[in-house]
Amino acid sequence: MAKVLRHILAVLCLLAAVFFLLPLGMGIVHFGMLWPAAVLLLAAAVLLWPDFFRRLLRPVWLRRLVGCVAAVCMTVILVTLGKMASAALHHPTDGQDCTVVVLGCQVFPDGHPSLMLRGRINAAYDYLSAHPDAVCVASGGMDDSEPITEAQCIRDTLVSMGIDPGRIYMEDRSRSTEENLAFSAELIRANGLPADVAIASDNFHQLRGAIWAERSGLTPYAIGCASPWFLTAGYWTRETAALLYMVVTGG
Repeated sequence: MAKVLRHILAVLCLLAAVFFLLPLGMGIVHFGMLWPAAVLLLAAAVLLWPDFFRRLLRPVWLRRLVGCVAAVCMTVILVTLGKMASAALHHPTDGQDCTVVVLGCQVFPDGHPSLMLRGRINAAYDYLSAHPDAVCVASGGMDDSEPITEAQCIRDTLVSMGIDPGRIYMEDRSRSTEENLAFSAELIRANGLPADVAIASDNFHQLRGAIWAERSGLTPYAIGCASPWFLTAGYWTRETAALLYMVVTGG
């Protein structure tokens, strides 16, 4: 019975590893896909060949050490994921005066927003439509593959959806989340806009956005959007690694 259960768990680990690697079929690869897939494949191997790993970790103290390290790592990851989920649920209250900050993302070579950027724009549109007095900062510069700045793409798309261009400010210098919020904060202060900001970005991105917003003197709230289902797991785990890196390095 125990052997059957181990085999079932091993198959589930293998299926989960395949799920994390699905974006490879679209030419997408990043660390958030690879490290959980590697851990799941290792777990499947341990379940399928337990005797081999017992011999490999023959001293009892070594097995206990590895078990403790694994437990600590899993606890840290779960706590981080919990904090990310909490940040994504930290919405502005009704009647609160917020400046919307749309964090940039990839723009396609034809000038259209990528799927993830479209989600962020839609989140901003929903908030701006429900709060006609609110204004928006479109944030994001341009890399070598983009024909226009991400800020310009955000602005153009919102205007095409019916948002008054006079409600949209552009921050088109930033190249990272840190710069998105730092440069947006400068623009917000220069124009006397509310320092309470509703960050329009993917749900997994809200905690890191909130950290940089607070470091820039802003009070962050979330108006998040769900990522495409086949990308969600990998981006949440990539963001977990990025947040832990921030904690370790102070960056």
